[in-house]
Amino acid sequence: MANTLLDLVQRSATWLAEKGLDNARREAEWIFAEALGLTRLDLYTRFDMPLDMAETTRLRALVQRRGRREPLAYVLGNQDFHGLKLRVTPAVLVPRPETEELVDLVLAALPPGVQAVLDVGTGSGAIALALKHARPELEVQARDLSPEALRVAKANADALALVVAFSQGDLAVGLSGPFAAVVANLPYIADDERGLCDPELAFEPALALFPGGDGLGPIRALIADAPRLLAPDGRLWLEHGFRQAPAITAAAIAAGLQATVHRDGAGHERFSELRRA
Repeated sequence: MANTLLDLVQRSATWLAEKGLDNARREAEWIFAEALGLTRLDLYTRFDMPLDMAETTRLRALVQRRGRREPLAYVLGNQDFHGLKLRVTPAVLVPRPETEELVDLVLAALPPGVQAVLDVGTGSGAIALALKHARPELEVQARDLSPEALRVAKANADALALVVAFSQGDLAVGLSGPFAAVVANLPYIADDERGLCDPELAFEPALALFPGGDGLGPIRALIADAPRLLAPDGRLWLEHGFRQAPAITAAAIAAGLQATVHRDGAGHERFSELRRA
């Protein structure tokens, strides 16, 4: 007798819960809906739909990946971000809700009209594409050190029909402004914080997470370069660790910049806005 859709969803949810996932039922539904091309509502209206052995095997493999704590976005192959559906692979970080808050801060501060914007460490292209989608008149550039990440970002731009100029390189080396906004979610996890990280980070690219030392090397380098990049009223926007704001403010002062720290939705000092003093 063939397995039915609802039976497999229920068994998968139970198994994921046994693996310690808090949202096991919802995640099982997401996996099944994505893999079968259904909505989550379809899972209930078509609950008695039989699944053949090939479908059952494919779904079981996806659920097992999630049970090993591979991020759900990698299992699904995509992640929603600021109203966009982005393809994600293990070559890029999974875009997170905090970074959506950073995009909102940048959009609120950008003056109207055509403005040049640079996204440093673009990964999946999340920030660059969200800015371009919200403000089509923006001239957006995006930079990443990883060729593999850039392939994912370019594929996302093509799929969304958004025009962004991508380039490969270290930080903003070789690029010239002036930019009204430089935005960066760079690797910032310090060596002594690795043990505190969610185990799912083990599946994400270490290059995008762990810069070594106190975690601030790439951020300090970009801050030092900011006076060259920014327009007179331009701003450098940084996402960082919740304990790193004082060190970033000190680096800003050393570069002749002033810093304003913004809190995320959880109340943590997560973003810094730097401008000319």
